[in-house]
Amino acid sequence: CGSCHHPDKAFTDGLPKPYDLAGKKLLLRNTPTLWNSALQTAQFYDSRTRVLERQLSDVVHNADEMNGSLTDALPRLLYDSGYVALFRAAYPATPAPTEYHIANAMSSYVRSLVGLRSRFDRYVRGETNDFSPAEKNGFNLFMGKARCGTCHYAPFFNGLTPPLYQETESETLGVPAADGPGSVLDADPGRYKFTGLPLHQYSFRTPTVRNAALTAPYMHNGAFATLEAVIDFYNDGGGAGRGIDIPTQTLPADKLGLTPAEKQDIIAFMHALTETVTVY
Repeated sequence: CGSCHHPDKAFTDGLPKPYDLAGKKLLLRNTPTLWNSALQTAQFYDSRTRVLERQLSDVVHNADEMNGSLTDALPRLLYDSGYVALFRAAYPATPAPTEYHIANAMSSYVRSLVGLRSRFDRYVRGETNDFSPAEKNGFNLFMGKARCGTCHYAPFFNGLTPPLYQETESETLGVPAADGPGSVLDADPGRYKFTGLPLHQYSFRTPTVRNAALTAPYMHNGAFATLEAVIDFYNDGGGAGRGIDIPTQTLPADKLGLTPAEKQDIIAFMHALTETVTVY
């Protein structure tokens, strides 16, 4: 897992898309962060599962990603006395570990990667005054004029919808295949591949913007290399605002009218959401 999810990059890999196990072809999508994965009720960019154990199993058994088998892995792990002792300590009521226990143990680790200790969090809790005027303005723009907060809901700044925080939204943004003039719509059908619902065509889970300063490049296909490029895309009204024909776009196609200074303040705020394991 650590070959694609690097702790210093908030458990991403810094690539638009990683290569397959053989190193010969690119995988379908960008590597998502694991940080705060427990604070969302949908996994994968296409939201095809709600359960981390199933997400892990899908990756392990994917021929292009790990080409593994939890069934085959179990006897190999149990051959190691160290792992046997660890399983017994973690699951004392279980006579013998199963494939599920492998998935559960690893998913439990991912669930531990939760943090609300960024400079923004500490500021709003009154623990510090370390929050600049630019960052304050960026937060107000994020929640107001820039409309970011209408999809990236506080306090987790992902798609987990208030007030019950039980469902994770997906959105259709019209993400291009590549950044730049004349770009065409990325061909990945997103959530539609699994639901078959027309409204889900080119729809993807709304990710967290926490640690966004560490997780470039952005979008499901890594189309945007910088936060500046992402803000420009939203400022233009997404794909539809840039002339891409996408009738299912959920992002309003009207331009936001953000000034260069306002864009930089929004980015400054997002940098204030940076938090890594070194915080603890």
